Amino acid sequence: MITNSTEVSPAKSELLPSSKVLVRGIQGFIIFSLAGTLLGVWWKRPAGFEDFLSRMEWRFLFILIPLIGLDYLVGGLRYRLYFDGKILPHVSLWNCMRSNWANMFMGAATPFQTGGGPAQLYILWRCGAAVADGILSSLINFTATLVFFLVASVAALLLLPPDLFGKNFAPLLKTGFVAVGGVAGLMLLVLLFPQLGMRMIKKIFALLPLRREKFLAFRDRLLSRLEAETQRFSEGFQKIIRKKKWALVVTVLTTLILFSNKYVMGYVIARMLGQNVPFGIFLGLQIVQLLVIYFAPTPGASGVAELSSVWLMGKLMPESLLLIYTVLWRLATTMIGAAIGGAVLLLEVRYWAERANAGTNTENTPLIVQAEK
Repeated sequence: MITNSTEVSPAKSELLPSSKVLVRGIQGFIIFSLAGTLLGVWWKRPAGFEDFLSRMEWRFLFILIPLIGLDYLVGGLRYRLYFDGKILPHVSLWNCMRSNWANMFMGAATPFQTGGGPAQLYILWRCGAAVADGILSSLINFTATLVFFLVASVAALLLLPPDLFGKNFAPLLKTGFVAVGGVAGLMLLVLLFPQLGMRMIKKIFALLPLRREKFLAFRDRLLSRLEAETQRFSEGFQKIIRKKKWALVVTVLTTLILFSNKYVMGYVIARMLGQNVPFGIFLGLQIVQLLVIYFAPTPGASGVAELSSVWLMGKLMPESLLLIYTVLWRLATTMIGAAIGGAVLLLEVRYWAERANAGTNTENTPLIVQAEK
């Protein structure tokens, strides 16, 4: 379990990543991402770009800005529902939003968005939540997201004309529907029967041929830690089932608002560019695109997001606007939030480094140190 007052010894602190490396990495990501985006707009700007700017419908910008704020607010609210101090520890809405921004940053910087979850857990943990509590809330929200995708996939089949992409498109979407359903079912199994997941992990370790003493010691420490966290996880979810079932329903509703808001943001950007696109078809295309990029293997779905946006939106908008739309859409839905998340992690790492350099006992020691206990 996690303790709250441990002095980091020099030997153990060597295991921790250098704070300078983390700070430089975060700064580099923000600077180069911004520079690359601006350079791309300047380099590939279409002919008559200045005249185009004068014809933009800027009134839609005043709609887009509140939608971006709503995206951040709802993203944090989904976690604040559980961190209210009654079942899980108290974490303020602001800190839940900070953890969500950290998720966006590391998700944008790592393949398959694998860094997003640990970054969010780190911020929640720094705010007083146990690792198992963060995992529990994350799994609940992830399951709600998958349920939303199931519903959205059905909506996409109803909203999109069958011949929009050819006759083979509908079976492809149905295949994706089945895949998402399978993952959603697996997540529900983990939520309801966490001990089953623990047994599966033990079997996987047992099948590994490695028998070195260091590996066996690491395995034993990891399994011991996982058993303790699994127990806490199971107890937390059972408390939610008994005392706060309504939060599960609200989580699904806030997830619906969160992703629907992202779709509306894309629509508002299209209108800002002067495109009177049909809302139903546009919504269906947005659903397909979010399904594609949510499981994309590249960091932050980079490349996949841009190419899929050009391909899908090419059905509704002229070619000359596709690049501009894609850049604005990525800025609104990903890059601004990722930049804020980079700043959040930058400040958090600096604060922790200052406390460590001052020789104080840290109230929250990094997980890798605690894992050795």
